[in-house]
Amino acid sequence: MNNHLSEDQITEWALGTCDDFVLRHLETCRGCSLEAEELRRALSGFRDALQAVAQRDQSFWRNQQVTFRERASVRDWYPMHWAWLVAMVMVLITAIFLIRTPKTLRNYPSDAADNALLNEIQGDLSREVPQALAPAVLIAEERNAILMNSVGRQSQKVQNKK
Repeated sequence: MNNHLSEDQITEWALGTCDDFVLRHLETCRGCSLEAEELRRALSGFRDALQAVAQRDQSFWRNQQVTFRERASVRDWYPMHWAWLVAMVMVLITAIFLIRTPKTLRNYPSDAADNALLNEIQGDLSREVPQALAPAVLIAEERNAILMNSVGRQSQKVQNKK
């Protein structure tokens, strides 16, 4: 079991909202009192740094403002370059589509096209195996032939042993 104070209890001590148990423990426990003192020093250092920044004179803040405006004005031209870049890309894409020659389409008479389509469908329907599965069927047939050969050899070995 841990007999030291939790971070929340030490934080309550730093805020001044802790109970008597925490105060008594800090008086007797060197580890907790060192940790609490370290937190107090860190908060004090942070407070001092904030006060130092807040007490800077107006010339410092004017210099900051001028520096910020200079940096912002230097970067103002970047969006214009991006706009030109996007416009050029759009022109390039449009030119590609306009220059590209369209593929010639076969103009079948409607009856001939219908007959060609019907013949193609009839050919697909008359197949025993769909065309996409034909390689799988060949593989399965080859596998079955290999298995049948190995079974036949094993049965010959058994008959020869008798």
